[in-house]
Amino acid sequence: MASKPLIDNRREPRIPAECRGLARLAVSIEILDASAAGLRARTTLPLATGTLMKLSLPGGSERHARIAWVEGATFGCEFMKPLTPRELRGLVDATANAAPYAICE
Repeated sequence: MASKPLIDNRREPRIPAECRGLARLAVSIEILDASAAGLRARTTLPLATGTLMKLSLPGGSERHARIAWVEGATFGCEFMKPLTPRELRGLVDATANAAPYAICE
């Protein structure tokens, strides 16, 4: 027998569903150190090993990365494509006021 839609104060009735979806969210990160292959950073959002993310880095670079390890609020990630020497220099030369962030997928 089919379930009846749930009715509450919403404009439209709810219909039960069980499936997976994808949520993307932006989170600020504090980069602690970096190499062409990846970086170590800190964030307030709990992240899991294996999480894929798109990083917007100081200096204008963007990279897809995978979280390789997590220890408390600190994590290390591996870039899917290494930074060029120019991109790495732009990241290292960024001021403390630069606001890198990650979009977790």
